[in-house]
Amino acid sequence: MSSRSIISAVISFVLYILVQVLLLKNFVLFNTTFCFLYVGFLLLLSLETGPILLMIIAFCAGLTVDIFYDTPGINASASVLIAFLRPHWLSMITPRGGYEEISIPSIKNVDVIWFTIYSLPLIFIHHFAMFYLESGGFSMFFFTFLKVFTSTLLTFFIIILTQYLFYKRTT
Repeated sequence: MSSRSIISAVISFVLYILVQVLLLKNFVLFNTTFCFLYVGFLLLLSLETGPILLMIIAFCAGLTVDIFYDTPGINASASVLIAFLRPHWLSMITPRGGYEEISIPSIKNVDVIWFTIYSLPLIFIHHFAMFYLESGGFSMFFFTFLKVFTSTLLTFFIIILTQYLFYKRTT
């Protein structure tokens, strides 16, 4: 990674976390739908990022959100889980010939269908782990699943909207 890409990643990290804790913390629809935009930062990290570094970054992002949300370790554990699963998921959805010189898996660099296949399951897993850890188990299964499903859709929509508004095509 070049120093320019490291600086860009640090600035993105700070911006995503600031938007999450300052704007989206209190953005709740119908007491069931929450937006966790910072997950988009983890999904949009370079494909060249090693798995250990990816999990460290995910832990730092999740722990920072946990500090502001007063949720001890819940976001951190869900973030580390998707950081752990991301390389495996990418290897499952990678075409035989590999990728055409992309480093950031954003919609501007790949098509919407591929990005949906890539990101939607990871967002769902993140939210599933986070909300069921928060509820302390499966006692309120259907209500918690409603939160997982609706929050996944909102988060996915906001991540896509953010990419169309703020990201440019890179290779």
